[in-house]
Amino acid sequence: MDEKELKIILERTSRIPVFTRLNLSVSRLKKLPDRVLEMTGLTDLDLGINTIDHLPENFGGLVNLKSLDLHRNKLKTLPGSIGDIPGLEYLRLNCNNLTKLPGSFKSLINLKQLHLYLNDFIEFPMPVASLTGLIVLNINRNRLFYIPEEISRLVNLEYFDLRKNTLKNLPQSLGYLKKLKYLKVDNNRLEELPDSIGKLTELEYLDLSNNMLSRLPESIGHMKNLKYLNLRNNTLRNLPETMPGLKSIIRLFLGENRLLTLPKNIDMLHKLKELYLNGNILTCIPDSVAGMKSLTRLDLYNNRICLLPENIGKFKNLKIFHLNNNRLESIPEGLTCLPELEGLDLSHNRLVNIPRSIGNLKKLQGLYLGNNRIKKLPDSIGDLSGLSRLYINNNQLKSLPRSIEKLKNLKELYISGNPLDLADIPLGLASRSKSGNLKIR
Repeated sequence: MDEKELKIILERTSRIPVFTRLNLSVSRLKKLPDRVLEMTGLTDLDLGINTIDHLPENFGGLVNLKSLDLHRNKLKTLPGSIGDIPGLEYLRLNCNNLTKLPGSFKSLINLKQLHLYLNDFIEFPMPVASLTGLIVLNINRNRLFYIPEEISRLVNLEYFDLRKNTLKNLPQSLGYLKKLKYLKVDNNRLEELPDSIGKLTELEYLDLSNNMLSRLPESIGHMKNLKYLNLRNNTLRNLPETMPGLKSIIRLFLGENRLLTLPKNIDMLHKLKELYLNGNILTCIPDSVAGMKSLTRLDLYNNRICLLPENIGKFKNLKIFHLNNNRLESIPEGLTCLPELEGLDLSHNRLVNIPRSIGNLKKLQGLYLGNNRIKKLPDSIGDLSGLSRLYINNNQLKSLPRSIEKLKNLKELYISGNPLDLADIPLGLASRSKSGNLKIR
């Protein structure tokens, strides 16, 4: 709407005896209309997505506000009178140009949600540390380089988002945030974690990915309610032996580190469903890993694995298994005894043969064997009735087994890079390719 239309609307509101909610978002406002300041009965005010660069000092006259949205404006400061709105519970200030908050901000004792992300804070705004009623604090994508010890006052905090700042460490007082459930500190410059992090026993979600962590404190194993832990892209060489204390962990991301081995008792993570270990320096998989019977996904690609343990067949619930880009020369029979397996990637290894028992994987939908040294596929490949994608490109295959025609669900067949002629492709497959039901490359 243009300014003329907005003026007419605001003038009409003067005839309404009780007016508690006003949405002026996306209204091309450059300043706050004077009429709004007269609406002292407002409880909800949305001024988001405008170009307002300041608020008048008497803004605090809107004493009944509970919810205020000022996101995506051009605010550099807030008036001191903001502290005169004691009932404010929700405040959205993200996507502005704020570098500090007025001292009066600490008077917002009823504030429960505060969004400060995508501003220009270099130092943590200290008035926030006095808001003991805060449940949600989102201050990601600023330029913060430290968090003060005073953060311990936020005893009711449950959600704390600090990602994409320039933090090198976290305060020991973090451990006082006993109610914290979600902590996001990814994409910073953390080199270590405080031992007190283990005191966050209610924590369910912890993202520490894309930092510079070379070790973890032993106390991390005390977080018994943690379900999601992301440590991807750090410099970890080993894991503390206390890791199995994460009794509730469901998803564990350890990819892109420098891990050489895993804790011997890692199989104690009985609830773990997804384990990501890609991009490390693992040369083998400990037998204990096979004891993690709840696993549905296991990523081990981009390592240096030469052998798989024979007891790998114990992964009875495994659906996705990525072993590509390793140094495997053979596949143990146990790998073909995974009844729920749907995706198996063995590409970019040193495989010469595929065991006949591969046909046991009845639920397999994607089989990736490209870039190996395979000379022949077993006839049992035709028993993979659920297969829709078969990649056998860049091997040494001179022919394909005729049983491959039995794969009625096959949609993609990659065979390039083999010494195969078109005449070597079974007629049934060639016919399906011409009709468009099968892509052959």
